[in-house]
Amino acid sequence: MKYSIAELLDIPKLQAILDSLYEVSGIPSAIIDLEGKILTGSGWQDICTRYHRVNPTTERFCIESDRKITSGLQDQQRHVQITCPLGLTDTATPLIIEGDHLANIFTGQLFLKPPDRGRFRLQAERYGFEEASYLLAMDRVPVISQERLDQNLFFIANLTELLAMQGLTQLRSLEVQECLRESEERVQQIIASAQEGIIVYDRGLRFQVWNRYMEELSGFSAEQVIGRLPEEVFPMLERAGVVQRLRRVLSGDGVESDEVELKFPDSGRTVWHSDTLAPLRNAAGEIVGVIATVRDITERKQTEEQLRQALKMESVGRLAGGVAHDFNNMLTVIMGQAQLAQMKITPGHELWQPLEQIATAAQRSSQITRQLLAFSRKEIIDPRPIDLNQLVAVTQKTLLRLIEESIILNFRPGADLWSVKMDPSQVDQILVNLAVNARDAMPDGGVLSIHTDNVHLSQKSCQYLRDSVPGDYVQLVVSDTGVGMGEEVLEHVFEPFYTTKGIGKGTGLGLATVYGIVRQNGGFINVYSEAGHGTSFKIYLPRSSGAAPAEAPKRCTDVRIGTGTVLLVEDNDMVRTVTRSYLEELGYHVIVADTPQAGIDICTGRENRIDLVLTDVIMPGMSGNDMVQEIKASFPEVKVLFMSGYTADLVARSGVVEEGMHFIQKPFDISTLSVKIEDTFLSDD
Repeated sequence: MKYSIAELLDIPKLQAILDSLYEVSGIPSAIIDLEGKILTGSGWQDICTRYHRVNPTTERFCIESDRKITSGLQDQQRHVQITCPLGLTDTATPLIIEGDHLANIFTGQLFLKPPDRGRFRLQAERYGFEEASYLLAMDRVPVISQERLDQNLFFIANLTELLAMQGLTQLRSLEVQECLRESEERVQQIIASAQEGIIVYDRGLRFQVWNRYMEELSGFSAEQVIGRLPEEVFPMLERAGVVQRLRRVLSGDGVESDEVELKFPDSGRTVWHSDTLAPLRNAAGEIVGVIATVRDITERKQTEEQLRQALKMESVGRLAGGVAHDFNNMLTVIMGQAQLAQMKITPGHELWQPLEQIATAAQRSSQITRQLLAFSRKEIIDPRPIDLNQLVAVTQKTLLRLIEESIILNFRPGADLWSVKMDPSQVDQILVNLAVNARDAMPDGGVLSIHTDNVHLSQKSCQYLRDSVPGDYVQLVVSDTGVGMGEEVLEHVFEPFYTTKGIGKGTGLGLATVYGIVRQNGGFINVYSEAGHGTSFKIYLPRSSGAAPAEAPKRCTDVRIGTGTVLLVEDNDMVRTVTRSYLEELGYHVIVADTPQAGIDICTGRENRIDLVLTDVIMPGMSGNDMVQEIKASFPEVKVLFMSGYTADLVARSGVVEEGMHFIQKPFDISTLSVKIEDTFLSDD
């Protein structure tokens, strides 16, 4: 048993009972536990304590007597009675509680008949006791008959039974208390280690339980909240309707659940949590408080918001792709017919300026389409290893023409910059759009800063950068000292068609274009801004293993006159007409087909050589690529140039953007077409 006799019995009361028993019977008694600790003692005699237990020789007799008593009690005897070698009689009765022998009640240090004084004189002489005082101690030892001793033992036996019952009752009480304590400790451990918040409110809606999860979630310790009202510690709970919900649950309206956004003014943190509020009832079923379970769902909400944003962007991207197809076809016709008409008149003709304006409007419209495709990451690109420092240096001239004279352009190139793989024209788009955005943010002048650097992002640093993954990046930072943006604007800054500019002063596609280009090239972008304190865009582009060329090659874009036969395959009548006119103006003999099958039939039934197939990619019944494969089976040497107004994913599914294939994006003008045809003829494929 893990409880001692002192924990199970009222020892002071037992001392009083045995003192009274000694006064009535004159028989000494004591309760001693199995380890020899004396719990009570009444009427103990000096002859033992001052003489027999002090002398080493006589002490051995006492120890031997104790051993015999203990041995007899271990044999489960009701009581043991012995007379020690020194002539005194002792008895012992075991005290047993629920089968465990915990202590003994000793009765003794008495004579059953008058002692032999001569014997005690001899003992005094033998063991060196002072005779007179020793005999006086002997005279004080009570002389009790065996009958009286038996009566006393009978009383003691009944007393031990009562004590056993009392001890058992106390044992059960202690066990229940221990179970309750252990249960409470387990509950506290469960509450403390729970991976969700646990809050208990009393009837007055004061905090009673605030577990470790809530401490970590809120930044407030249990000591700071226990005993206080929620609105005292967290005023935003009142504004968020949490306190009203607590009152409804307390009044018996049942269980309530909700998702709540809380902003902590001290730290500036915003936390989303889901909670479930349920009534806390006592044994009688009365509502005595509210218990709340809370879970931090901030990360989930952020993920949902990112997904919502991605789906919205994807939806707009699909719309942009669909618009781009028809729009690019029409722009090809508008641009082409305007150019062809201008080629038949002189610059002084009265129609020259109207035609020039038509061509310019078509060209600008094609840039809007390109921005849409860049935003939706569907623009067809030609990525290659590039030196960002080199491209920024070249683009500075263009940027200086875009910004006001009151704006200072400051470029700080990073040393030993890694190369990145992307289409050089897209770098121009990024810089131009960000420069225009900065210019509009600094109407009274300021500083536009561009700098580059090599950065390595660890797993830890990526926790603080949206859309990021660990790795090596080239960082492009474009900052301004303009008016900055507030939190509400920052939430929508990369959305297409979102603009804070006045009507007619912006399409809302500039930053959306930048975002789309960066994401299309495997990078990510973060914006940092505060109203009145400028804006900084930080772009991270993945490091390329390839080396950038020493200098970007310069191309002449003049119209190139050529020779040979071109098979033009295009299902749109107007596009087919204007493209045919382009080709004929460039000096080519043109054969047209309005379907892929017609193109195949022309090739297989023709004796003269066809030098180039210029074909649309997406056409009814058969793709341009499938048609080309059939033609090349018979004429492997034929050159092929694909064209399309569709977005990149549709073109890619048709197998066009593979290495070595030649492609021209609609809308195109005559000079672009002439250069593409020349490139195709000069290639080795």
